[in-house]
Amino acid sequence: MKPRAIRLRVSLAVVFLVVLLVPTAASPAVPGVNQTSAYGIGSLRAEYLAELEPFDLGLMGEAGLRTYRARFRQDQVVDAGGGYTQWGRLDNLARLASLQGVTLLPVLINLPGDLAYVPPRDPASREAFASFAAAAARRYGTFGSFWPTCGCPYRPARVFEVWNEPNHGTFWPNANPGEYAALLQAVKPRVRRADPTARILFGGLATPAKPDATRLDPSAFLAAVINAAGRNAFDAVGVHNYSNYSRSPSVDVDTLLKAVGGVVSTLQANAGTGPGGRPRQQVWIGELGRYLTPDPDPAKQAASEQDQRAFAEMATDRLVANRSAWNLGPISWYAMRDAPVATQPYERLGLRRTNAEDTDAGPKPSWDAYTARSASAAPLPLPTLR
Repeated sequence: MKPRAIRLRVSLAVVFLVVLLVPTAASPAVPGVNQTSAYGIGSLRAEYLAELEPFDLGLMGEAGLRTYRARFRQDQVVDAGGGYTQWGRLDNLARLASLQGVTLLPVLINLPGDLAYVPPRDPASREAFASFAAAAARRYGTFGSFWPTCGCPYRPARVFEVWNEPNHGTFWPNANPGEYAALLQAVKPRVRRADPTARILFGGLATPAKPDATRLDPSAFLAAVINAAGRNAFDAVGVHNYSNYSRSPSVDVDTLLKAVGGVVSTLQANAGTGPGGRPRQQVWIGELGRYLTPDPDPAKQAASEQDQRAFAEMATDRLVANRSAWNLGPISWYAMRDAPVATQPYERLGLRRTNAEDTDAGPKPSWDAYTARSASAAPLPLPTLR
């Protein structure tokens, strides 16, 4: 090949790479190295088929929903020898997400056999889980071995969430703040050795309407974990909150603000404050949603969808109004789409409808309300390393 032809091919390759890495002028901004998207999605639809949904990921990227809170399951990547080598499913998901301008937020968790969540309760299982977390950071983090070979834009995972709703019995049977504190203490140093820039997100706290022995009060749980693990055991904390279709949107927004404010106050009192008295750690809204009325009457369904839209508007606006004072990070609506055949309210949490054959059936009013905010939102700074 002639030297001029070589230079031409190299120039074209550089142009192609720039096109992949830089959004068009009409696209919402892609977060930079020390930034994260202000809005995201917690679930596309059926979690176990997420990597097969490039259409949904494309809609996310176009709308500025550039963070996908994806489940990274220890049980799915462990091999017969106890090592962590079975990354094919997550490689595919990371590649598809990256091509659509979406960054993964790994939620590190364990669900053997798709049956029940099995948290690491003893030193041996915590050590195994910490090894898994470190392996995920080495593969998908800032210096991840996946990125040079993926054939996709470099969009490393910057934040790693340790478990999901550790104060709720569904995800952590007999929830115990001491056990979760020990897990944070095991995971954080291992992840930091694998990726010194990685942020640790305290697993999103459930906010039950009536805390009990199986669903612990989030603020009390958080305070106990900080007391056991120390105030620098994590860089940010997640909060999850859902709106009930039987109440008015405004009442549920007040309930949401009260729940988040309680976590903020707990952080301030137990982990210290920064400039202006705001908590040192960021607070991330990891799951947000409003159930729709399970009713076949089209008029009632339409009214319920309008209530969902109103909740999305009011909730995001009031959260953003408190962003500086509360040190709020990203907001993630839980579900991108409804279930194909929805029989329960929680299967209608989506911002978009789904056909019976499991294809996208278009937006609900809440999609327009939510993406009107995400499409124009500037990226946020990542949490401060602690």
